[in-house]
Amino acid sequence: MRILLLTSVGAVAVLTASGSVLAQTAPSPSAGEIPTVVIEGEGQAARNYRMGDAQDSGTSTFKRDSVEARAPGSGDVNEILKALPTVQFTSTQGRATRAELQDLRPENISISGGSIYENLFVLDGVGVNSRLDVSGTNLAAFDDVGNGSAQTVWMDASLIGEVAVRDSNISAEYGQFTGGVVQIATRAPSRTYGGEVYYGQTSTEMASFRVSDRARAALSVLPAKPDYDKRRYGFSVDLPVSERLRMLAAYNRSEARVTNYPSTNYVALGNLSQRSVSDNFLLKGEYDLASDLLLTGQVNYSPYESEFHPINSRDNLLESHGGGLTAKLGLEGRRGLANWTLDLTHAWSDNDRDGPAGTIQIPTTATGFENCSLGASCVLGSVGPLTQQQSDTGLKGRWEQQWGTGQLRAGFDYAHIEGQKRRDETVYAYLGGVAGLNTACAKDEGMSCIPGVYAAARRNGYAAFDAKASIDNFGLWAEYNFDWAGFMIRTGARYDYESFLGNHNIAPRLSVSRDLPWAGINLTVGANRYYGRSFLGYALREGAGVTRGYMRTPAVVNGQRVWSDNWTLTNHTDTSRWSNIGLDTPYSDEFTIAVNGPVAWLGGEYRIKGIIRESRDQFASSAAETSFYDTETGTTARRTTRTITNDGERSYEGLSLEYVRDFGRNHTLSFSTNLSHTDATNISYFDMADETEFEGELVYYQGKVVPKLQALADNQLEDYANPFIINADWAARWFDGRLRTNVNARWRDSFTRVADTLVNITVDGVRYDVFDKVEFDSSVDVNLSATIDLVKTQYGSALLDLRVNNLFNTVLDQDYTSGSQPYQLGRNVWLSLKYRY
Repeated sequence: MRILLLTSVGAVAVLTASGSVLAQTAPSPSAGEIPTVVIEGEGQAARNYRMGDAQDSGTSTFKRDSVEARAPGSGDVNEILKALPTVQFTSTQGRATRAELQDLRPENISISGGSIYENLFVLDGVGVNSRLDVSGTNLAAFDDVGNGSAQTVWMDASLIGEVAVRDSNISAEYGQFTGGVVQIATRAPSRTYGGEVYYGQTSTEMASFRVSDRARAALSVLPAKPDYDKRRYGFSVDLPVSERLRMLAAYNRSEARVTNYPSTNYVALGNLSQRSVSDNFLLKGEYDLASDLLLTGQVNYSPYESEFHPINSRDNLLESHGGGLTAKLGLEGRRGLANWTLDLTHAWSDNDRDGPAGTIQIPTTATGFENCSLGASCVLGSVGPLTQQQSDTGLKGRWEQQWGTGQLRAGFDYAHIEGQKRRDETVYAYLGGVAGLNTACAKDEGMSCIPGVYAAARRNGYAAFDAKASIDNFGLWAEYNFDWAGFMIRTGARYDYESFLGNHNIAPRLSVSRDLPWAGINLTVGANRYYGRSFLGYALREGAGVTRGYMRTPAVVNGQRVWSDNWTLTNHTDTSRWSNIGLDTPYSDEFTIAVNGPVAWLGGEYRIKGIIRESRDQFASSAAETSFYDTETGTTARRTTRTITNDGERSYEGLSLEYVRDFGRNHTLSFSTNLSHTDATNISYFDMADETEFEGELVYYQGKVVPKLQALADNQLEDYANPFIINADWAARWFDGRLRTNVNARWRDSFTRVADTLVNITVDGVRYDVFDKVEFDSSVDVNLSATIDLVKTQYGSALLDLRVNNLFNTVLDQDYTSGSQPYQLGRNVWLSLKYRY
């Protein structure tokens, strides 16, 4: 939609959804006449994405109109990347567990076979990549916060101006990744006044739920369906303060609420409501210092909060935090034939947890807690607060100009990164309670001793700690683009040094393209090396894991059992040891070949791309080693030690085909497919490499006992690695653009995987796990969006927005993992209202 606003001075400007402005002339209204507002339809259907030029054969760019047309009702920008054949999503997407329904974080993605932790995310020029341990999912762990994200800060789709994804043949400008690069840019402030406000909602009543055949066969009775509701709302205002100064202010909020059901022993407490909230506060400005010098600045604050009630205790609300803050001050200028940029950036991310500090186990015979449990001891409290934060302050610059017969580009970047993990006070778990009316307490102990009720006889202490680590990173890069005898060559290199690992890394990059004799066809070949980045998670584990066990006995005085603070240390467990000494920086070597050009007779353009990646020196855990040491109690105890290694490996081979075609102004189609194979020895940094983990382990496979490694030898990566996918997309305008629709689909082929059948067998007196080939069916996910202009007046326009996910109500996940939460999200609807001026 375009809004033509005739001002009282006769100036006419076109304010588009992307904030761009086109000046025009028109007759001035008569004195005192109210300005007229004319609403026009969108200029043309929103193309899915635009392919990069020949030397950037691995680049795909989504413009603002594409993001608006295809982003789901949740506002997760990562979801639109399903259109790309080299971007993989989890195969478990679609599960309707309470945790999944409540989660508002962006989807994790794998690009060109890389780990979900090893992509480079850049938000408005600011790196938003976690260096902490975000692999854990246990929200009730004493020493870990299980609600982190590889992408530390994210933005709502309504504020996005452009998303660029680089999956291969990547410029030397980008470093510290072994997956891909995702550049997200919020929209620029407009030169005319404007605004938008919206509200959207979905809920259980607007959704259906499905169960896979495997789950239905395993369950005799299906549990109750999930109960949830979500809403998303916000506003943005464009403020052109003067001809030189433009401002954008925006706020967005997403909320999710689910019902959590206590375990059998705690049903008397009733159902519990849990909420997640994601906010975006954005203030952005541009100031023209001169005709060839632009000053930009912005602050984005995006906190995330998520509640969790463990189902097997009470008084246990945990609140996990995420998100954070980014800020940037930048200069963009020209000097003669040269263009340059200089940016000062800062990013801070928060992965804290708040909750009751400690747990208490109350025996069944204690009085006054009848509503807590039925026939079992009662647990009160939770694992307590834990702090985990990361800050990243950086300076980077870029210079590009004509030099000789080609284009020279060069730049630098510096960043100082700090990570911290801390527990301020020792947290105790009290257990082994003794109940009785003759219970007396020598002093007020709170819940660990209640006169006439009970007292705890044992406790475990999880020690306070404060672990810190920091990194100084230096990067230099340069590349030269030139024409040599009809070959367009981009050659360059990147140098990186990180103080944490202490390695000097040089990554060469080369791209060669050539127009072939056939009209419009171009062939590009690339050979590149990419280095990853340091990881602070294991360094921050050094302080965690110190536990102490204590016992006490009461003194009997006049028939009373008097409990005092006479705890005696009985056992001692030291922290696990992690070390990064002597580690190499993970790297990935890539060879890529791409062919692109127009399609004869049919029209449109295509891109065929082959990518081979070999990633080595990936971080993995060693096997546990046991040593003995003298404890504070004068006894000998066992210590578990692990070290981080470079034993991890990944391999990726992918062949993709993409096609995009516009049909006039009203329709655009796109199609892509990818055939790939991905191998990985480990998923998380804290996983052991397969060769270490499965060494010597035997299983029963196809009628005989074999090494587990042999049984799994033919498997590719289990998740984020669907071997064959097909994507299709159709965007259209109807009724002169007053109705805009988009239908997109992703089909995943069936595949066979060797897996544990959960059956055991005894052979010659030895029990083995039975492994066999398990068939997983194909699935298709079709989504529909429709936006219609309801009201168009001189004061703006109102729009109705409908997003239907999983349009055909299919089962997306063929696996079965939970008897209590077997449901998947079938067809579900988001309904939104928007007002634009």
